[in-house]
Amino acid sequence: MSHRLPEALRSKLAVPMGRLYSPDAIKGKEFTRLVMEAPFVITVGDRVTETLGAMGRVPELQVVDSKENRKSREPPKVAFAKLLRTNNPAGTLTDGTIEAVREALKGPKPARVLVEGEEDLVAVPVIVMAPFAALVLYGQPGEGVVAVRADAAAKSRSRDILSLMGIRDLS
Repeated sequence: MSHRLPEALRSKLAVPMGRLYSPDAIKGKEFTRLVMEAPFVITVGDRVTETLGAMGRVPELQVVDSKENRKSREPPKVAFAKLLRTNNPAGTLTDGTIEAVREALKGPKPARVLVEGEEDLVAVPVIVMAPFAALVLYGQPGEGVVAVRADAAAKSRSRDILSLMGIRDLS
């Protein structure tokens, strides 16, 4: 089943769900320390996954779609032990994508979910399903990388968004 993002939510999701790091800040000590000290990291997006790989930090979970700004590209050359594939059309979240994330989080790690379609919205269920306090990083096109701790507030906000899309139970 496919769950479409309501038009009313589009502008809400354009606002970063966490702290936005500019391209210059991504090269700085604060971002590097944040990423390297995090015990569990999840990336959503090819460029952010590639950026962490170049830093020497392999995310425990990578969600990629072999696209950047909707143009095809080579998938990130970052190690993974488990690969799951899923279909996820633009502007939607499919049950199959949610299940792929759930399976990837079970291990072995690092794991990669390769999305045919678009992975932009996958950060929302990832935050809900991530281990508590995991660091979730996703690309904000043209602006940088957003870092979100999967804490109670972030999980609650993400559950609210999913509920408005008709997705109520991710347990």
